[in-house]
Amino acid sequence: MKKTLLCYSILCTAFIKLGYSQTKTPTTSQKIDTVYIKSARISTTAQKLPAAVSVYQATDDDATRQQLSLQEYTQQTPGVFTQNANNFAQDLRVSMRGFGARSAFGIRGIKLIVDGIPETTPDGQGQLDNLNLGIIDRIEVLKGPSSSLYGNASGGVISIQTIDQVEKPFSTWKATAGSYGFQNLQATAGITTGKATYIFHGNYVKSDGYRDQSGFEQYNANVKANFKLSEKFTLKALLNYSDSPQADDAGGINLASVEENRRQARDRNVLFQTGETIQQFKAGLSAIWNINTNTTAEGYLFYNNRQFEGRLPFEFGGLIDLGRDYVGQGANITYSKGKNTLKAGYDFGYQNDDRQRFRNLEGIKGEQTLDQKERFTSLGIYVTDHLELDKWYLTGGIRFDYNKLTAVDEFLDNGDDSGDITLNSLNPSIGASYAFAKAHNVYANIATSFETPALSELSANPTGDQGFNENIEAQKAINYEVGIKGKLAKGLSYQTAIFYIDTEDDLVPFELAAFPDRTFYRNAGKTTRKGIEVEGAYAFTKAWSLTAAYTLSEFKYSDFVVDDVNFDGNLLPGIPKHLTNIGLQYQSEKGFFATVQASLVGKQYANDSNEATVDGYENINFRTSYSFTYKKIGIKPYAGLNNILDQEYTDNVRINAFGSRFFEPAPGINGYGGIEVRF
Repeated sequence: MKKTLLCYSILCTAFIKLGYSQTKTPTTSQKIDTVYIKSARISTTAQKLPAAVSVYQATDDDATRQQLSLQEYTQQTPGVFTQNANNFAQDLRVSMRGFGARSAFGIRGIKLIVDGIPETTPDGQGQLDNLNLGIIDRIEVLKGPSSSLYGNASGGVISIQTIDQVEKPFSTWKATAGSYGFQNLQATAGITTGKATYIFHGNYVKSDGYRDQSGFEQYNANVKANFKLSEKFTLKALLNYSDSPQADDAGGINLASVEENRRQARDRNVLFQTGETIQQFKAGLSAIWNINTNTTAEGYLFYNNRQFEGRLPFEFGGLIDLGRDYVGQGANITYSKGKNTLKAGYDFGYQNDDRQRFRNLEGIKGEQTLDQKERFTSLGIYVTDHLELDKWYLTGGIRFDYNKLTAVDEFLDNGDDSGDITLNSLNPSIGASYAFAKAHNVYANIATSFETPALSELSANPTGDQGFNENIEAQKAINYEVGIKGKLAKGLSYQTAIFYIDTEDDLVPFELAAFPDRTFYRNAGKTTRKGIEVEGAYAFTKAWSLTAAYTLSEFKYSDFVVDDVNFDGNLLPGIPKHLTNIGLQYQSEKGFFATVQASLVGKQYANDSNEATVDGYENINFRTSYSFTYKKIGIKPYAGLNNILDQEYTDNVRINAFGSRFFEPAPGINGYGGIEVRF
């Protein structure tokens, strides 16, 4: 606690001067206005955009990362809280201003975009197990409701761009090994031939895991090609394949079990051999056509197939066999004249899930208990406009989304529970920023979002029936935000946002004694979310730089009653009220690199009643490398230490888990090392 208070005191002083825009190592010549944002649909500078947005620009020193989870790249972004970095059967859980905190697995409520193609399915499910961390070039995080831009499940946006520029042909080979049997092997090559550029990447990663029954193994391959067919027309192609033959789930345990042995798996998870296997293939095309100096047209088309088999820690319906086809297509046209830019477009998505459940006979597939086709059809039409008037920058947008959800019950032994639901939504947004000084802008915005239940959440029916649970509604939110951003001196930038969000029908997970280990969902009446986000960066010498971020999240139920129990005034579980991140980096001209990053995570609650608490913690990580050239070959040995303080903390909180099984313990102090060779 003393360490936490000390760091908060230091930050309160630093935040008067500091800001944060995590790009390449800041230099005295860097200007905020040169940081362009594309996730707002219309390209503009980070300084002018009337919204809180953080940008991470990858550097060569990212090779020193363990590259085990996207958490390594986003942990210094205020407003973003990640958990579950060590359970690869449940995937990384990302919450942004509280959106996504409910997820039992994967990512909910946040729009994921990779290389301009949606990674989030039409029903709002997202995962990044097929993302190749070794080729990330840039990450944009647009915080707050954004459904006027991206439709369903847009409580925030994470847009990831992988490398696609090749100045000259290269190949890079990387090998990493570390604690708990960790291995990470990567190979990347770039080729340029005339008007075409190709990027090839392959990755193999495995680990025995910190806890019993927590090992995983994964293969990834990615091919990306750019074709400049003319001065006005560019075509991009993408192929991605991921195979995860093993991802074990150690499960949540209660506090007594944690104190007895942090590394143990839950006994039922061992008995039923819980975990998952995944195969996924994605192919995509995107194009940009500069019609004339004022008009540009863009479009994309993709197909995604995912095969999933999961084993849960119970018998009836405890083995899931899911086949998913997901296709999407979209196009837009941008017209610019003078200081005004107008964009109109549409996004179409179709998701077809073939969900089957079987008895889990201690890891063996038994008789079938469910056979259901689930379909989600979406069409969104949007218009957005950006207008610049002297020192003012104004934005506005509106989007209409048609969403139809269909369940076709093909397991008719207990009747036909087929049905469909239509959940349409209209979402506007408006914002304005004012440049009150050359390098300082103040801004305000009002934006909305909506979030339908995911198909997997609808099919989890607490009545025990087949078909959809039609008692849950879409979640809606409206965000009011003001902020200030700018540059105070050479190498010193800052951004501060204050927001207030009203939500209705929050989707909340829970478990029932009648169906142990199954997660169901219900709507809370209303919540209020108040928060402050502060971020800054300061390059105080050519070699040294400091980044800092702080988030205050006071998210409360304002109208939520379950079985005559009133939760009004309670904090939302799974989100700490205080979250601080500090990074100090040294980069010498002679090739030596070192960085230390500290995360101070405050106390959080594990259930809606706020009776179960999860202690806060301080997590400090360190990594270093030395780069040199030998006979025109670039060589970089590197090493890292995680959780230097050997803190005993919870890596993932299972919200409202039955039997108080809230805790998934995190690893203690652990390390890794490796080498990168570049030709």
